Amino acid sequence: MVPFRGYGWLTRSTPLALLTTLAILAAESANLMPDNVRWAVDNGCRIFVLLRVMRARISPAYLLLWGPLAWFLPITTALLHFLFGGRKHAALAAAKKEVNRVAWRLSDEPDFGGNRFRLLGDPHGRDTLEALRSLIKGAQRRISVSTYILSDDAVGREIVSLLTARAKEGVEVRLLVDAIGSFGIPLRLCRPLQRAGGLVARFNPAIPMQGKGSANWRNHRKIAVFDGLSAIIGGQNLGMRYMGEKPSNRRFRDCSFLITGPTVAALERVFIADWCQATDESPTEFASLLRERAPRVGSARVEIIASGPDCEGDPLWEAYEKSFSGCRRSITIVTPYFVPDRTLFALLITAASAGRHVKIMVPRRSDHRLLDLARRWYLRRLKEAGAEILFFKPDVLHAKLVIVDGEEMVVGSANLDMRSLFLNYEIGAIVRDPAAIEEVTTLIAGWEGESTHYTQDLYRRDRTWTGRAIEALAKVISPLL
Repeated sequence: MVPFRGYGWLTRSTPLALLTTLAILAAESANLMPDNVRWAVDNGCRIFVLLRVMRARISPAYLLLWGPLAWFLPITTALLHFLFGGRKHAALAAAKKEVNRVAWRLSDEPDFGGNRFRLLGDPHGRDTLEALRSLIKGAQRRISVSTYILSDDAVGREIVSLLTARAKEGVEVRLLVDAIGSFGIPLRLCRPLQRAGGLVARFNPAIPMQGKGSANWRNHRKIAVFDGLSAIIGGQNLGMRYMGEKPSNRRFRDCSFLITGPTVAALERVFIADWCQATDESPTEFASLLRERAPRVGSARVEIIASGPDCEGDPLWEAYEKSFSGCRRSITIVTPYFVPDRTLFALLITAASAGRHVKIMVPRRSDHRLLDLARRWYLRRLKEAGAEILFFKPDVLHAKLVIVDGEEMVVGSANLDMRSLFLNYEIGAIVRDPAAIEEVTTLIAGWEGESTHYTQDLYRRDRTWTGRAIEALAKVISPLL
């Protein structure tokens, strides 16, 4: 077997690039570089940024954002784009493929059929919290949890406390948090868990420069796997803004899903690959775990799709493109942020213009004001094409749900915006189960009663020059938000 090369060498490239750039900037500011050398360095940096932007293939706005910066501040922009720009990392993808090759040698192809699929859709997230409590307490061998945000509040502390108690009892506990989404919190919050024998890792730290790839690539996945038998995925992070025992008017409206059955193995494989990337461990250390398969317990077919900078292509985007292009009757989308790329947007416009029932539900106001501004043009065009646009009023709507023709559903952590589609590490599940889809359809119907339809009065400033200018600016910078 070929030894696992690991990810450590990728970590060292970031500080090396930073030191090199700082040395060049220092030499330039001190007038130590001859004019011809400065000209070559400046134009080399411009070409570097241009090639990386063109390879990203996100949107023309992405080029419009980075192009002027590269022209006027070439060296600084090259450094910024190296640290925060870009979309795919060839070396990172090669390392991830090495993880997958080892995983495939150690285990059979996942079976996506024979699952139970349960909606956790309480308005205040009580059922999600209760499911986490029950599964953590009931785990016998291992618990693997990955989250974007771990909050230092009652919910976050309770989850860590439960994990700590299980670690003391000998259960193998792994907790993976995104280093930016949970910036500064896990270091103090998770010390008791680490002292109890639990393992805690931060994904792609940006400060200090320890990350693997761009600091703009965040692990937005929410995965909790218990003994390889059950798993929870969805959009809810571990904090009071997403779930709690008592009702709160500050809580996001969201949902998660409990999966039991063979598909859990695919989710655990995603977690292991992320864990290996964060810790530089070899997947061969998880050989016995990767060989395990949960028994068939139901009839739901649930296919897992992982998408991110370390994947070839854009699997989640490709799943949406296939579903939208094959739509015969209806498309229902629930998302907190709606800034699609040109292809998906064109497919939605085509479907609405052809008489398909296209329904888009977004929050009246999300927690990202600039994305609210950026979405206006897309929503207005869809409304003109015949789509139904709904604004959820009571709280921030944070759910991510897509249903096509009432036959196929995509759920998970991904928003329908360019960050989730092209930049972040995301997890999705394609569900083909009539009972589960009907349950989620009923949930959305209940939200419709708390929503208002799109009217021009809601966006009066759309018709002013100032409103259109703000809208255009928000669209330009939306790939970075």
